[in-house]
Amino acid sequence: MKLLLTTDEMRRFDERAIKTLGIPGMILMENAARAVMDEIHNHFGDDLSDLRAEVLCGPGNNGGDGFAIARQLFVRGADVNLHLFAKRDSLKGDAKANADICDTLEIPLQVHTEPDDDFALEPCDLVIDALLGTGLSRAPSALMTHAIRAVNFTWGFVLSVDIPSGVSGTTGDVPGEAVRADATVTFGYAKRGLYLHPGRDYVGELTVGNISIPAFADLEDAAKMRMLEFSDVGAMLPDRPRHAHKGDFGKVFVLAGSRGLSGAAAMVGEAVLRTGAGMVTVGCPASVLPIIASHRAEVMTLALPETADGCLSEDALSEALKGTEWADVVVIGPGLGLDNETTRLIEAYVPQVNKPIVVDADGLNHLARSERLKSALSRKSIITPHAGEFARITGKGIDDVLARPCEEASRLAAESGWVIALKGAPTFTADASGLVFLNPTGNPGLATAGSGDVLTGMIAGFLAQGLAPMWAAAIGVFMHGLAADLAAAELGEASMIAGDVIEAIPSAFAAIEGGQEL
Repeated sequence: MKLLLTTDEMRRFDERAIKTLGIPGMILMENAARAVMDEIHNHFGDDLSDLRAEVLCGPGNNGGDGFAIARQLFVRGADVNLHLFAKRDSLKGDAKANADICDTLEIPLQVHTEPDDDFALEPCDLVIDALLGTGLSRAPSALMTHAIRAVNFTWGFVLSVDIPSGVSGTTGDVPGEAVRADATVTFGYAKRGLYLHPGRDYVGELTVGNISIPAFADLEDAAKMRMLEFSDVGAMLPDRPRHAHKGDFGKVFVLAGSRGLSGAAAMVGEAVLRTGAGMVTVGCPASVLPIIASHRAEVMTLALPETADGCLSEDALSEALKGTEWADVVVIGPGLGLDNETTRLIEAYVPQVNKPIVVDADGLNHLARSERLKSALSRKSIITPHAGEFARITGKGIDDVLARPCEEASRLAAESGWVIALKGAPTFTADASGLVFLNPTGNPGLATAGSGDVLTGMIAGFLAQGLAPMWAAAIGVFMHGLAADLAAAELGEASMIAGDVIEAIPSAFAAIEGGQEL
């Protein structure tokens, strides 16, 4: 699994390598330059003798990396111009040492200490952005803003060193202007801000360069954000023994549906089966059962008492509990509607369910209404809210949730013991231990009615096959996004509907099992 570090976490790795192992900072800086050169060669080829490059440096270690890169370009025959956006005597340590070497090599250097509205880069093939590092906490200065604007105005290929200048390495915030890179080479480990909005929109193609920092196990364990990769998911998909029967792959009971919202229940049932679970039964209001039953013959149904408006009534309790006895996993919510009687049914039902529960959609709205329901929901439960549902459950403002989704998901998981899959771009999955998965798959085509119901069914399907709640949720989110990516590749994002995601689930499994990557 790929670690996604905060800037403080990355600093601890650097300090351990330098202070404990005695790896000189100059070696780390040289290795960083070599990692960037690898990317340059990948883009421009081995012969750089005709390459024109403009290298922009700041006063810190990021700028020191820039000076080392300029030297590497120069000795390979490139035409290099250096720009320092700071006083020359402000350079210290390894950055100064690399700048001094560039002086000795007589690489042209322009020093900029005041904002200049007329400053523009010479026409070039390559621009190296080594202005600001990952530790940004406020808007860039006026001087740096002018440099960033010059980079963004160029027609050259823009390659950012460690992170696009102006983007926070921890939060992805862009408090002022930032470089819009064509590619970014980050060092050692990926930084969170490279994957978080809005910063991820500035990164371009991302490469993580190995600069010889060892994998310190204790520091890796302390870093809580991860990103699943194809190989991780392939290793964790449930086994399918040749002698197995349908009972071996789990049974799911879905409490869902109401008049006018039958499709949500039907899609959950189908997604459960497409994900590999052996059997599924949808318990729904009697009047909508024929619609759900006709959607997929493989999905079993159970007619339950309903209100005059076609929502589940309190009288459904005993029959719903009977249906639950058969199952390994329970789903509550899709298409339930918001009848007060349905709230009372769920309040009575949940405390009597001693099985993992996945709550989504209207189930979350009932949860937001009822402190009794929140208290009754077990620590084995998974909830899958979008930002609005999360805000209603927690009482937070939706803007607060959108501003810090990772932190908010982690906080609620720690307080409740639930696994939280906070849907968005990207989706974060968090558990009570502090572990968080950032999901790399998915696309805007998922912004369509029913896609969340498909996700719920997929998570329940993995849970029924024996995955622990955190893994069922994280892998369900990954596979859901992968199916959406495959559907979008064929159909386009705008035309994609939730049913297309279901249809692409088998292709997602085939891609994982075949070792493919998008």
